Amino acid sequence: MSASRFVLISSLFLAACGGAAASVPDAPSGEPPSAPPSGSATGSPSPDPIPPGAPTITLRIQGSLAPVPHVDGFAGQTAKKQVAAIRSLWLLRSADDPSPVKVFDRGDDPALVDYVTEQPVTLATVARASIPSGTYRLAKVSVPYVRYAVASRLHAGAYDVDGAYDNVQALANDAVVDGVKRARGWYRYAFTSGGATLASVEGGGAPIPAVPSTGGVSLDTSGADTFYVFSLDAFFDTAATYDETVTFEANVHESFRWRDEAGPGYAAGVFDTTSTSFEPVMSFGANAFTVRVERSGI
Repeated sequence: MSASRFVLISSLFLAACGGAAASVPDAPSGEPPSAPPSGSATGSPSPDPIPPGAPTITLRIQGSLAPVPHVDGFAGQTAKKQVAAIRSLWLLRSADDPSPVKVFDRGDDPALVDYVTEQPVTLATVARASIPSGTYRLAKVSVPYVRYAVASRLHAGAYDVDGAYDNVQALANDAVVDGVKRARGWYRYAFTSGGATLASVEGGGAPIPAVPSTGGVSLDTSGADTFYVFSLDAFFDTAATYDETVTFEANVHESFRWRDEAGPGYAAGVFDTTSTSFEPVMSFGANAFTVRVERSGI
């Protein structure tokens, strides 16, 4: 299988982190004004020590496979794997907020969440006092790289092979993938079947994913980092004395959508590909995005 084949098909798959329930304004350009220079934001999930007994806010993220109706008329599948590396979270009061709030920055140790497993992943626990009181309308999440796998039937001459495209791509200029620093656009794509890799290619210059305009998520790549920007309606009170757990949940039930076409050996509901063609990928992102808040110590 040629390298160009992998680049072509995988460039369409990279909306894996996109999608949301509501539309948002245009994303702020570049790094948030209060962000440190690119490359200097290293450290732990909670760089500032939390005083003993101080109220905290814990941030979590997870996926959901709860069935949702799909009325687009396309075929769909739930990805075999849909992993996002999450490095930092910023909160904005508006799209043009001159002083966005950095909630946490994990530096070169991003949290990894596989939405398909539905397992919650803790991003950080911070002191409540570190987030100024106010209502925040937008959130910016730094995603330095993504991994994803979708099932496919590869038609190669007289052979039909069931397998999966298993890919990883760097989205930020300084993404650390498997211990190696990669530039934006680095990729490794593979077609696997029965536990064996039948073809693999690695290189640079892969396109940045395009987020569907109706998905409700903006993609900000104007700076060295890559941010997914989504709407939020959250009020934080610095003076509150209770702890909070904020869980971000993305529904990814059958979120990989394509249009079935006729072809030799093609089947309805199967993502059919060849060495030179593939059924058109229509979307790949979260069907809905929700935020859940739990309080304790009240």
